Amino acid sequence: MTRLPYSPEDKWLERASEMVQPIHAQGFFHVAQNHISYYIVFDYNDPLRYYYRILQDQQLYEQETQTLYQNMQQLIDQEKVVVNGQRVRPVVEMVDIGFRGRPTRPFIVFAVSFKAPLKPGVNTYENTYEPETISYNYEAYWILPPGSTILEVDMGPGNEEWSIVGGNILAIYGR
Repeated sequence: MTRLPYSPEDKWLERASEMVQPIHAQGFFHVAQNHISYYIVFDYNDPLRYYYRILQDQQLYEQETQTLYQNMQQLIDQEKVVVNGQRVRPVVEMVDIGFRGRPTRPFIVFAVSFKAPLKPGVNTYENTYEPETISYNYEAYWILPPGSTILEVDMGPGNEEWSIVGGNILAIYGR
């Protein structure tokens, strides 16, 4: 059987994907000896249940997660991440799709990690990227090892708020 270039299902999937809107994000950053890993979770409003449909078909799921992986890696590759003066390269390790209680509220998780040249004493982490306007709130939490102390935070020209908790946890709030 020959498949038509654009089936009704393809057109529906395209329209449904265009209706998906991000509504919230959270990032969880964990600093360990010579390694930083983080998880970014995006929540969406999906009125036509695009992701619910994607998860019903293994081939569509694999294609979607591969596309998400490539898009996130490309975005991360545009950032300049420097630890103690040395450029590092974060790598997307995993992508997962799930739901928050109903098919219209999907979330996507990205797990990212990289080796970091950390040393005893004072360390610096710099992340430079193109500014962007976002239409949703987010939080990011940096958890450093026990006994560590965050000495300084410079978020640049953005409008994020932040606080240091217990000396070794940084909570960032973007509104």
